[in-house]
Amino acid sequence: MAVRRWNFLLTLFTLLSISLPLQAADEKVAPLNEAPAGLSAEIAAAISDSGYRITDASGIVCDLWFARDLPLKPKFKANLRVKYPLQAGQLVGVIRYPASSKPNDFRGQALKPGTYILRYGLQPDDGNHLGTSDIRDFLVGCPPDKDKSPARISDVKQLFKLSAGAAGTSHPAIFLLIPPPEQPVEGATVVHDTEKHLLIFQASAPGKDGDKAVPIPFKIVTVGKSDG
Repeated sequence: MAVRRWNFLLTLFTLLSISLPLQAADEKVAPLNEAPAGLSAEIAAAISDSGYRITDASGIVCDLWFARDLPLKPKFKANLRVKYPLQAGQLVGVIRYPASSKPNDFRGQALKPGTYILRYGLQPDDGNHLGTSDIRDFLVGCPPDKDKSPARISDVKQLFKLSAGAAGTSHPAIFLLIPPPEQPVEGATVVHDTEKHLLIFQASAPGKDGDKAVPIPFKIVTVGKSDG
């Protein structure tokens, strides 16, 4: 009787284990002591020499670097719709996907493996949201062979057209930003949202408010797409 009960419990445990969603323990983030390649000299000079590498059980997921310093938007105050103290078109960093990967942006547009310049964007305030976040903040990926200056791209149409070249479509390549923690974070973490199938990278970037250093916490969706 005891053996039969044990076998039943073992079978039940096995079935429950199989049905559990993928756990975040498979994904890790570690410091990366190298600079990204394939950038213009001007962009390269504006990007940190060290970054972060996200891995999972199969290998490298992606690498990320922040800009050396991110000037804060003057007199910025966060609200319900805008959480990041940046200006549209501002250089934020770089993301790189390995040759063996099949990346996509948050719209589900296929991207080629390789390196993309990340710039800050604001979704038009027209109620047409991306489906997972209520905030307007996001990043756009731009091809490094076209995006060669670290200067802010203030023309939104020009920014979106430049980013669309990364996806090879008429739509910009979108990387979703999630509302950041209220306080800067130490180190870097990666979380797997198993419900929405998103891989979320969290770290603080080196911001600058005038001459004052101000860390800016970021939460960036590096893998995954909108349900809508």
